[in-house]
Amino acid sequence: MAFTATYTPYMILSRYGIGKLTASKNISRRRFIKYGVGVAGAAAVGALGYYWYVSRPPEERQQIRYLGYPFYLPDDAVAQWEETTDIPLEVTYEDFFVLGQRQLADIGAWDVGASGRHRQLVTEDALQPIPVDQLPRWKSEKILDIFYNPQSYFSAAQAERFNNLLWDDKPTQLRSVPIMWNFDSLTYLPEFMPFEERPGEVSMSYEEMWNPEWKGKVMGSDEGFTNFAETSNVLEATGQMDVSGAISSLTTDEVDQVFNFLLPIMQSGQYRTFWFAYGDAVNLLSTREVYMGSTWQPVSFDVRKTGTPAYYAALEHGPFFWFNANYVSSEAPSEVMDEVTEFLNFHLSLDNMMLYTRQGYPAANILWEDYKEAMGDEFYDWFYNGTRTYLPIDEAMEVCWPDDESKWTLEERLQHALFLHDIYYKHFWVDEPPRTGNPHSKGNFRDIGSVDFKQQITRYFVSPDLPDNNDYYVEKYEELKASLPG
Repeated sequence: MAFTATYTPYMILSRYGIGKLTASKNISRRRFIKYGVGVAGAAAVGALGYYWYVSRPPEERQQIRYLGYPFYLPDDAVAQWEETTDIPLEVTYEDFFVLGQRQLADIGAWDVGASGRHRQLVTEDALQPIPVDQLPRWKSEKILDIFYNPQSYFSAAQAERFNNLLWDDKPTQLRSVPIMWNFDSLTYLPEFMPFEERPGEVSMSYEEMWNPEWKGKVMGSDEGFTNFAETSNVLEATGQMDVSGAISSLTTDEVDQVFNFLLPIMQSGQYRTFWFAYGDAVNLLSTREVYMGSTWQPVSFDVRKTGTPAYYAALEHGPFFWFNANYVSSEAPSEVMDEVTEFLNFHLSLDNMMLYTRQGYPAANILWEDYKEAMGDEFYDWFYNGTRTYLPIDEAMEVCWPDDESKWTLEERLQHALFLHDIYYKHFWVDEPPRTGNPHSKGNFRDIGSVDFKQQITRYFVSPDLPDNNDYYVEKYEELKASLPG
């Protein structure tokens, strides 16, 4: 297998515990064969040419060129691919925020791409349609409803952009195949801020980012699109501005309104910095240099692993939804398409679903029974349905922090902010049976709560969209950063 690691943020992810599975290869292989995309599964949906493909000798297998991001294909997944196929894979990583631009710059340099922002690939007709009937584990009844009915959750303008990124010809052909999704929010440190997360309740407003009480202890993500989207969502929700279309694609006048609102906030020194590399976000919070920031949810998990209590906020006007996906270059050669299809299906397999779940991200096809069985009732209901753990939080601390008794006697508010789901729910990765019992009244619950609650409070999505006038976003965002006090 060939690696072309142009950018290696996975070293950061490994450092903070994102990547490594502890299950033996034999266990992983058995589960993959049992639940994965095998010959019988593909034949059942009539994937043409599949028998010919799997019977081809290894020397005739075509190499796949992958250009993506390590969260979607970490070394655990690469090892699984090598173990279960004979298909050569060339892997190139690029930073999330510039991944789409790199792919668009040379469409012929990759076969399968992973999304950061892929609006520009759609508008430039750079993607091949992907027939749904070639994806055995993509079944409408097994997929999160938002992928089929975004109009039930977003405005008409938002839903139209969402469908355009996902579907080539709904419901038979996809433009991109979602592999993970979530709702992004703020990570905050309850040692310094008087908030906590409670089931079915919002904990704070995004406006706390602008509260002078936290001056110099706030960080944003280093991307204009995210900052302008988050801000415009709050301003619209509170009646301070009108958004004519989708929050994910403001007009230049609307961008100016957001800019003018944020400029005095930036000039005051409210924001300490903007994070670009994942590890920087973790470091700034875990060392308590900042108290809160707009982050991905695994940041909050990894901050906890350093021993710093951290929560992920259920925001008053909602977090934002996003999904990441795989897609196929319009210039990928026809002779590699069977291998590409296998790779797309590999990302929908049970083992990959569980890998994403350990990172803290849901998979797209969450309603498969094998996935529920692998997680167990306690883990699945905690992760998706907002129920509490079967152990009370003080006992959960003994599981999560067996070598640190100081965590066992902290106040409950901080104990909940130190819960480590990948340690507490380790059974899948070490091949143990899941815990049995019933939710405890003092058990831990997942930050932001159930999927239903998150959908209820969410008003917009961001990734993998990109504004139609993104150059203007970048220009105004650079002006904002330049206004930060030296």
